[in-house]
Amino acid sequence: MTNRLPYDTIAGNVSEAGTYAQLTEYLRLAEECCYTIGHLNKANDDMVRGDGFLHIGKLLARMRDNVTILATSKSSLLS
Repeated sequence: MTNRLPYDTIAGNVSEAGTYAQLTEYLRLAEECCYTIGHLNKANDDMVRGDGFLHIGKLLARMRDNVTILATSKSSLLS
């Protein structure tokens, strides 16, 4: 069994909007996992590793925001 989200298709072609949604969902899940691991490490008195995972979670949140901006912006803005 796999935990992959299914790709949305229209007439057999992968939906761009669905793929962006899937990407942001994976980034959100990874962010939550990093926060959880970070808090667990801090609870076990490993502050450096705990802080590292909390910072990685923040970076994933920023990446998710950037993906959302790219997904919702017009292509002429990217050129």
